[in-house]
Amino acid sequence: MESLLKVMWERHSARAPFDPQKPVPGRDIKKIIEAGRWAPTAHNMQNFEVIVVDDRNVLDRLGKVTTYPSPDFIRENFWQLSMSEEELSHKKVGILGQQFPPGWRDGTNLEAAIRDRKPGTLAETIKGSPAVIVVVYDTRKRAPASEGDVLGMLSLGCVMENMWLMAEELDVGFQVMSVFGGSAQADVKNILKIPPHMAVSFAVRLGYPAEQPGYLRVRRDPESFVHRNEFGKRFGLDSDGKPWS
Repeated sequence: MESLLKVMWERHSARAPFDPQKPVPGRDIKKIIEAGRWAPTAHNMQNFEVIVVDDRNVLDRLGKVTTYPSPDFIRENFWQLSMSEEELSHKKVGILGQQFPPGWRDGTNLEAAIRDRKPGTLAETIKGSPAVIVVVYDTRKRAPASEGDVLGMLSLGCVMENMWLMAEELDVGFQVMSVFGGSAQADVKNILKIPPHMAVSFAVRLGYPAEQPGYLRVRRDPESFVHRNEFGKRFGLDSDGKPWS
């Protein structure tokens, strides 16, 4: 059990550029996909297809796709930011703002930053990865009686988590790229010949970081979000208020 928890504790987003000259072995990609294959899905729908992209020409074509930051993303992202490690350590949720442009970190000029935002390319996100995995799903299907297919989306999250944990176990860098499903999706689907009825759920870049930058990772304490028997009763205490053993 401790070894499984260790993998969970050490799982992280590999944000640094990857070494394009160091490919991920095919056997490891197969293990990552095998882990995703056995993820739990609502009604055992298994409503996903996986596209492995490791051809440099295809990766280069994807890298040229233009992307546009969403105004909603910039606005809503701002409220998740901490401007220092001290602030993040105190809040225990969200991320450090330093990874975003200065204008995105200034609440007083956020609308100006949105108006002045510049387009980017997928190459800025792929950052030298020798392999990308794109997970798509069939929009014509949904989990039974699931409004908005919430259970289907939850299932795709399980697929992502299984693959991520296996990548961590294999020492393969892993970062989710939600931008593939945003404004870039039409071009991504065209390049990868994805049928019209399929939609991009998420993409992942795999590889080995060219550098190993450290960054602060935080999580809430269980006592701050776990309740026992009824909402508001603190986790860790029994019904008499004594420590729960």
